[in-house]
Amino acid sequence: MPLKTLLFNRGVFIENTKNIGWIGIAYFLSLFFAVPLQILMIYTRDNYYRSYTLVADNLFRLSDGFQLILLSVIPVLLALVLFRYVHVKLSTDYIHSLPIKREALYHQHVLFGLGVLVIPVFFIGLILLIISSFIELPHLLSLADIATWMGTTILFTVFIFMAAVFAAMFTGMSVLQGVLTYILLFFPAGVTMLLFMNVKYSFYGIAVDYYLSKKIEKLIPFVRASQLGFEALTGKEISVYFLFIVVFYVIALLAYCKRKVEVASQAIAFKSLEPVFLYGVTFCAMLLGGLYFGETQNSTSWLLFGYVFASIIGYFVALMIVEKTWRVLTKWKGYGIYALSICVLAIVFQFDITGFEKRIPAVGDIERIYFAPHFYLMDGHDYYIEEEYLTQNYYYQDEQNKENIVALHEQIIKKQNSNEKGGWERRQFAIAYELTSGKQLVRHYQVPVTFLEEHKGLYGAIIESDEHKYNVNSVLRITDTNTVDKITIISNRGTQQVSLNNRSDISEFHQILQTEIMDETYDDLMDDRSEWSNIEYLLSDDKRVFSSWKKSHDQIEAWLQERDLVKQARLTADDIDFAVIVKRDERHLYEYMRYENDLLNFEKTPGSIRIEEFDELEECLLASSWNDSGKYVIAYYYEKDTFSPLFETIDDKHVPEFIRKKLN
Repeated sequence: MPLKTLLFNRGVFIENTKNIGWIGIAYFLSLFFAVPLQILMIYTRDNYYRSYTLVADNLFRLSDGFQLILLSVIPVLLALVLFRYVHVKLSTDYIHSLPIKREALYHQHVLFGLGVLVIPVFFIGLILLIISSFIELPHLLSLADIATWMGTTILFTVFIFMAAVFAAMFTGMSVLQGVLTYILLFFPAGVTMLLFMNVKYSFYGIAVDYYLSKKIEKLIPFVRASQLGFEALTGKEISVYFLFIVVFYVIALLAYCKRKVEVASQAIAFKSLEPVFLYGVTFCAMLLGGLYFGETQNSTSWLLFGYVFASIIGYFVALMIVEKTWRVLTKWKGYGIYALSICVLAIVFQFDITGFEKRIPAVGDIERIYFAPHFYLMDGHDYYIEEEYLTQNYYYQDEQNKENIVALHEQIIKKQNSNEKGGWERRQFAIAYELTSGKQLVRHYQVPVTFLEEHKGLYGAIIESDEHKYNVNSVLRITDTNTVDKITIISNRGTQQVSLNNRSDISEFHQILQTEIMDETYDDLMDDRSEWSNIEYLLSDDKRVFSSWKKSHDQIEAWLQERDLVKQARLTADDIDFAVIVKRDERHLYEYMRYENDLLNFEKTPGSIRIEEFDELEECLLASSWNDSGKYVIAYYYEKDTFSPLFETIDDKHVPEFIRKKLN
């Protein structure tokens, strides 16, 4: 008798309803608790408490953590239970012996799952519409808001459900299905991050931070779902999710029709995919191990150890999963092939056959250059942006600066070996060339401070230029002091603070500060002594501009001294009872103040000297810094014991002569 095939089988539907219907009910109740019930609970509170509670302006912000859990767990759980039968030998033998084609079985199970996910959301949407008829929340319960919440929730849950169905067809174990589902959803962003974090050890100058700052986390559906309360899905994102739903659906159908019944309880359903799983796990484990040991130890030998150790662990764990036995430790042949392939690939990378490391554009092809310590300000193209603060700008268009930056870049590449082996005190350079062709070339380097001293002519010409000073000092871009409501000078050591409100004082101080900044030399700009104070401008449009009163700014010191404001503007010797200074040993600065016993006994340190004279204390305050590289350690004991003692260092370049004589 010919087999009867139906798209809908009543028996399968009843069985699914009995075994899986509870998930739909639980999902509905959970959504009801997360959204409608929360609105009702808040609305029925008295007005005082309601004003402090109902801060959500988006349905996704109601019980947002709980909604995220539902989006992440329910679709995967549903797929696990719905396709459990393909992973249990007795069940798969039985159901595939029924007179139903596999295509019909697949379609019916998937459609049932979609119903479990979609129907509760529609009922919740209906309840929200009813609530909106007697609760006035137009910013939360408009028809558009409810429709957006429903559509986005359905899209995410269906996407994750289909990803779990896709994973189910390539394994014979339900546990592995769940694991593979979450790996699949995290894989694009995870493997991208691992690759970028590891290739920086092979490609000198690769701008890892720049590429990872391109909102790569949005590739993870769960992370993107957590942002829905603040940022709705774009049309492009909706299209991509929908496309993947279709792709998962089609590929899972093809795999389901081709998989053999006997692969139930096997780790991988298709023999041809076992090497992909095995070497994929090995490769990811290798990247993770290399990243861990490379970042924590900052050593090439430890980096290589991490690669080898983690890849061996990953290979044999994956092999145990595939073969379902721990007796695999004698099977080294496959790992040997993998290791040889990786070695060949590593050798190819070392030759830089693409010319990546030495690629620098010609000055004539450059529109402008971003040149800064980091990439996070690359998007701040305008001086005045719609934020609370005036920001720095690091784009250079002056021809001389472009030539100097390119020349400095060439020297960085030329001194690659010495730069990588340089001391621990380093500077970072983020360089992005915007070319006349519309393309962009981005690089990132860390160089020792000795490199900057060697190329003082090039680097000094850049940072001493007017363009650089206008870029990094927002106060230079304030040309009309009538836009300044107040200037506040705030000591960064202590509680001293003074505000300038008088119009003439604001104008004079601003002019002096601008002069000090424009007169700064290379040595002033590279001076690592701590600033006396921070300076805050409050503008008439409520924006703020920040600068600093450096210890090299003698004109500001004199101007404040004339008005008897120095004691209010910075820490002075009048605030210090005494100071104790010692020649620094091998310890870092923080180690001198780590333990209470060290703090209490510091003034008794053998070889220390005690300083009480006003002029000598002022000399020490002028010379000291929070920098950890100083030759001497000094502890300031405050008159009022507010923050006592304050630990700083003094380098050999700035140490007062009386200290040098006593401690040397």
